[in-house]
Amino acid sequence: MSQKSLFTDLLGIQGWGVVAGGIRIEEDGSVTVRIDRRSVGYSCGQCGEGLLFTYDTQPPRRIRDFPIWGRQCYLEVEFVRVDCPRCGVVIEGLDWVERYARQTVRYEKYVAGLCDLLPVSDVAALEGLSKDAVYRMDKKWLQRRDAKREERTVRYLGIDEISLRKGHRYATVFYDLERKEVIGLVKTRKERAVGGFFRCFGRKRCKAVEAVCMDLWQPFLNSVRRHCKNAVVVFDKFHVYKYLSDAIEAVRRHEQSICSDEEGKLIKGTRWLWLRASRNLKRKHKQTLEQIMAINRQLQKAYLLKEDFEAFYACSTREEAEAFLKGWIKRCKQSRLEPFIKLAKRLVRWSHGIFSYFEYRITNGVAEGINNKIKVLKRRSYGFHDEHYFFLKILNATGALPSFEQLSDPQF
Repeated sequence: MSQKSLFTDLLGIQGWGVVAGGIRIEEDGSVTVRIDRRSVGYSCGQCGEGLLFTYDTQPPRRIRDFPIWGRQCYLEVEFVRVDCPRCGVVIEGLDWVERYARQTVRYEKYVAGLCDLLPVSDVAALEGLSKDAVYRMDKKWLQRRDAKREERTVRYLGIDEISLRKGHRYATVFYDLERKEVIGLVKTRKERAVGGFFRCFGRKRCKAVEAVCMDLWQPFLNSVRRHCKNAVVVFDKFHVYKYLSDAIEAVRRHEQSICSDEEGKLIKGTRWLWLRASRNLKRKHKQTLEQIMAINRQLQKAYLLKEDFEAFYACSTREEAEAFLKGWIKRCKQSRLEPFIKLAKRLVRWSHGIFSYFEYRITNGVAEGINNKIKVLKRRSYGFHDEHYFFLKILNATGALPSFEQLSDPQF
């Protein structure tokens, strides 16, 4: 095989080859490879009309391509203008470089692939590009992959919130609980935004949803009832536990504020001891709680109610759970602890969704792992002000986007 044929094979662009003696090293250390076409026929760069004649030839352009032997590589190519019967005189269209682009399609994919592994700033430094250029390439290919997402039927849908920024700025995230992947995000927790997701989701897929797991949040409930009329609502048990934790924490704070200084010192700094299950506490921590409960009746009642509730989600049937919760709510009212009385009223109001858990046994537990990935993205994402880009990065990090190989675009 001749050297010329070898370099043409390495180039790997169908219909194009390396010009004899067309490889040179520039002063900045980069490599320039002069290439020319080996096939005839041109197409319009606007409408795609093929088999056009040449109008004229443009001066050579350098197009960024894959690095070679650790050096930046550029392809030097002469584009032609064609006389299209529809569009007039325009630059020809090529499948391996997009119109007006300064880099090949395959190089853009290469850079976007690096962004799956590294922060944008690191990719920019590695490739000698600006952060803006890397960000634009990454976002473009994320958008293309998002557009190719398969519209799969979802049986069990999860709805949860994620923190975008400090100051109670939340977005709503939608999960396929069976596949454990994110299927959509909207910028707020408002009913209109959630409804917008369902409208994009489509009536057919909404109709196929069997159960929806969510927080005890009225806008979520309203939107699900409006769009997923066949779905059973299941209130997430981890959010129920959160409200229980809020209740015991409210009692602890109140007691700390009204007790004696000596008792207050004992209670101060024990928040996490009250929230953890007793089975997960060390012996010294159990002794601390026992010491406090021996002198504070209110905290003792609150802690016992919290520990008793552990048995609720261990119930094997809905009927058993209904009987248990009825008795537990009665004890809450008898305790005269205002936070637990409020909690009891809330559980009664939302009981239909709480009891549905015992039929479907679904939770939003998958959100914990995904939220950890989101925190990592927050720390390293360039252009976090672009929330759409950030959402695309979340979808990609959770495996929701198709791979580059699944795109129907040209191989380069």
